Amino acid sequence: MKFSKVKIKYSKKSIVYIFMVLLILYILFFDSASFYNTHRVKDRMLTLQQDIQKIKIENEQLKQENEKLESDKSILEEKARGIGMQMEGEEIFLFKESEDL
Repeated sequence: MKFSKVKIKYSKKSIVYIFMVLLILYILFFDSASFYNTHRVKDRMLTLQQDIQKIKIENEQLKQENEKLESDKSILEEKARGIGMQMEGEEIFLFKESEDL
C-alpha cells in the first residue's frame, strides 16, 4: 500500500482570512484587554463595591455603638460584666451546678 502526499494549496486570500480569524479570536479571548477579561474585571469590581458598601454599613453601626458606650456608662458596665470583668474591690462568686441532680 502506498500513501500519496496530499498537496493543499492555500491561496493568499485564504491565509489572510485565517490570520484575521485567529487575530480576532486572540483579541476576544486571550488578550489582557479582551472582552472576557474586561467582563471578569467588571464582575470583580461590582463584588468589591458591594463588599465596601457592607463594610461601610457595619462601620456606621460600630460607630453608633461606640458613641452609646461613651455616653452611657451603664451600657459599658453591662458589656464588661458580660465578658467577666469586675470593678475594683468587687468579688465574683461562681457557682457550679451539681451534676448529681
